[in-house]
Amino acid sequence: MTAVDLHTHFLPQFFVDEAAAGGVFGVRAGGGFVTHPEGFRYPIAPAFVDMAAKLAEMDAAGIDVAVLSGAPTLFFYDAPADEAADFARRSNDALAGVAGQSERLAGLAALPLQDPDAAAAELERAVGELGLLGAHIGTNCGRLPLDDPRMEPVLAAAERLDVPLMLHPYYVGAKPGLEDFYLVNSMGNPLDTSVAAVRLIHSGALDRFPGLRVALVHAGGFLPYQLGRFDHAFAVRAEARVAIDRPPSSYLDRFWMDTITHGDEALRFLAERIGPDRLYIGTDQPFDMADAAPVERLGRVGIDLDATAGAAAALLNTDIRAREALETGGA
Repeated sequence: MTAVDLHTHFLPQFFVDEAAAGGVFGVRAGGGFVTHPEGFRYPIAPAFVDMAAKLAEMDAAGIDVAVLSGAPTLFFYDAPADEAADFARRSNDALAGVAGQSERLAGLAALPLQDPDAAAAELERAVGELGLLGAHIGTNCGRLPLDDPRMEPVLAAAERLDVPLMLHPYYVGAKPGLEDFYLVNSMGNPLDTSVAAVRLIHSGALDRFPGLRVALVHAGGFLPYQLGRFDHAFAVRAEARVAIDRPPSSYLDRFWMDTITHGDEALRFLAERIGPDRLYIGTDQPFDMADAAPVERLGRVGIDLDATAGAAAALLNTDIRAREALETGGA
């Protein structure tokens, strides 16, 4: 059996060095922490930058293969487009370098979404030249949602390259109404994922790009648990039917979702709702909101480990399970 983690993060070493030396887009590193000017800060865990530490972290969690993506705090969608494109290129080069240190590691590219044409070009380069397996992008680009027509170059490139887009909320500071109690993460992150997914459905974007594969982190946000409400709105309100002619729940098979529910009952429901071919392991390591023991949770819930690896392979359009065999010398 193989455990494949598709939701786990790294920090480019050049970013940590430059943030310590003077700052990167106002972000500073010092005293073992990254601090954003908007207020969010987090520790520079060894597994962010040291792949030996990452592999040890994987071993402790029972993970065989990890597909790394940059910390979502480094999307930098509010930075000047040319500077953000340069940062994404450097970050993807760094990711390809660290992934190359072990057959147990692979990567998803960062993209400068504020320039969709440049983002599409970087996805082409990251997949074609660097061997990255898709892209890890925000659930929106500031006030611009992913279903906006201006984002079509990115969606089209992912479909043409036959690689997935993994959607992850972007925050580096408080959001209105969520300033207290760390709600910006505990509630805000799954909310952002839900909004992005439901907009992709209702806008008709998934119909315009029928081959696009979309991954939703944090167990799909609130989407799997509120499909009945979205279907009811579709049935009784014309506004919900302006771009689609079938219920939102019929689009559920367009999404893959990770296992990060932080609760056994929720994970059991999710697995039954979306099926084993759409559920992949996520840890969110090494952030403090990680699920450090996902394999144990799968065992308690009764979810087949190989099924989650198969879902990861289908999402990525590559048999990621073969990497573990290469590393260990297995068949």
